[in-house]
Amino acid sequence: MNTIETGNRFTSYVATIFFLFVLVLPGQAFSDVAEGWVAFHKMDYDVAMSKVDELADTCQPDACYLLGLLHDPAFHRLPSGRFYQSSYFDVGKTVTLYRRAIDAGDGRAMHRLAELYLMLEDERWKSFKPNDIGNLTSAALSLRRRSTPLLREMVAQGNAVAAYMLAEARRSEPFFFVAMDNARMMLELSAWEDDPASQLYLGRTFLLPRGMVARTGYTMDPTEAFAWFTVSAKRGNMHARVYQMEAAEMMPIRDHGRAEELARALLKTLAGKSAKNRD
Repeated sequence: MNTIETGNRFTSYVATIFFLFVLVLPGQAFSDVAEGWVAFHKMDYDVAMSKVDELADTCQPDACYLLGLLHDPAFHRLPSGRFYQSSYFDVGKTVTLYRRAIDAGDGRAMHRLAELYLMLEDERWKSFKPNDIGNLTSAALSLRRRSTPLLREMVAQGNAVAAYMLAEARRSEPFFFVAMDNARMMLELSAWEDDPASQLYLGRTFLLPRGMVARTGYTMDPTEAFAWFTVSAKRGNMHARVYQMEAAEMMPIRDHGRAEELARALLKTLAGKSAKNRD
């Protein structure tokens, strides 16, 4: 084999490796993250972890954010204060994963880490406080300030869940209900486009944590919440199933029939819209 042939083969080999890493592997990573999100929404956490664990180790921001949610006790806390899963909770791992996503400019991770810090103020979680954090409230407020422009940018791009996060971050402010009303309008638009995540968060706007309603004067409606949680669960979001049970417990028994009727009406309307779009 002459020098020219050897050089050509080497060039071909290098080109193949370049194609694999630059074109094929990023596409595979994107596919794994997407599959991880599907498994996460189905509450199949083992599968979700298997899809994105290695990607998080290589600082893939969306993978870090997804794994952070899986391990984050604050994310899995219901309005009643109960937690709907605990076997994966790991505060230290959650903080590390969110920080990796934050380094890549992920506003969602900043918001969720702020929520976690606020939860860790509770005496029951004091032992889980990160060693390098001083005042948890100050750290949370700093994260909120940093996340606000990033979340607003996502809202400008039509991300309704980011609008909910912005409103949630303002829950101690006098005009919290204005921000939540704006988020609700965006979530309604996305929910009617049959987005399960928006349907879940739309339900959450009607089912605020205890104590928040009294401070803000905002209206709670467990019946409406139950209906949207039902719709989201029917679309495959099993986290909504947990919230559905929470809403059912908060409703008087006499309202259960009306809530189920409203859920059927929403599903029927969505089915009609879907059929119309296909035609």
